[in-house]
Amino acid sequence: MNCSQESGLRALLTRLLHELNKANVSLGALPDEERERERQRGEDAYLYILLIMIFYAVLAGGLILAYTRSRKQESKSDPYHLYIEREWARGVRERAAQQELPPAERQQLL
Repeated sequence: MNCSQESGLRALLTRLLHELNKANVSLGALPDEERERERQRGEDAYLYILLIMIFYAVLAGGLILAYTRSRKQESKSDPYHLYIEREWARGVRERAAQQELPPAERQQLL
């Protein structure tokens, strides 16, 4: 269709508008039972979303808790940390012996 044909274009647009109005009226004219069913169908959506959010929150919390517990256990018995701790204590004792500090100050360093 050529846009220069004003009467044909106007008839097409009028017919299209008429069809759209007819479709809008038919959607709004649902019986009460169908309207109630449509409303009830959407009521459970928030419950589903809430359950999914709780599931992911528990999953994330469990992962964080497991990670922090594993880091604590690792740091308690890690041989590297024990080695550093022993060497530091031995170094402090050696320095105290070299400086010949009074016994009270040596106890504070250890």
